[in-house]
Amino acid sequence: RLDIGDSDASWPDRSAPLRAFLAVPVGPPAHDPLAARIEALRQRVAGVRWVDTATTHVTLHFFAELPAEQVGAVVAAVRPIAARQAPFTVQPDRFGSFPGGPRARVLWVGLDDQADALAGLAARVQAAVGGCGFDVDPRPFQPHVTLGRPGPRFDPQAWRREVAEPLDLPPFTASEVILYESRNGHHVRERFLFGGLAAGWAAQRPGRGSSP
Repeated sequence: RLDIGDSDASWPDRSAPLRAFLAVPVGPPAHDPLAARIEALRQRVAGVRWVDTATTHVTLHFFAELPAEQVGAVVAAVRPIAARQAPFTVQPDRFGSFPGGPRARVLWVGLDDQADALAGLAARVQAAVGGCGFDVDPRPFQPHVTLGRPGPRFDPQAWRREVAEPLDLPPFTASEVILYESRNGHHVRERFLFGGLAAGWAAQRPGRGSSP
């Protein structure tokens, strides 16, 4: 379940490192039909640990371990990047897997060639995270939405049958980056709205003078 609340105000202080990641959420109107497609796959393709459909997203950076005392530094580094980013359109357009074939470890939905804006955003976010002292993935960024992770009983033939069907999903507007914490599901730790959206969102919240 997507847990959206006042970011820092809603989370108790903890000294344990966080399992966390930065991502662009899949928004409307693509979110609901994508969720429905995942639920159909859940029924028809065995041996896969499917994602929580409430929090489908495009990962920009994964923290193997985010010390609680460094959350503030990450927030301070990422917020101005989001503030300078204009919203942009993202089109989910195909199924795929890493790697291809029966040994797939990750099943995903890919994004079209107009994903250059996502790649640029990911590069800026990763540079900011690297500036905070974290290792970043040196591999080229491949924007995708993870659908599930196959296990030992994965049925690749069922997967091939399903993905032969056209992926007819509408585009969605990328308008924020979210710092998610993985803790019995994905929970919103911090939101970074793009451009002038942050100021407008904050102005609608009584009693708070800064964006979440």
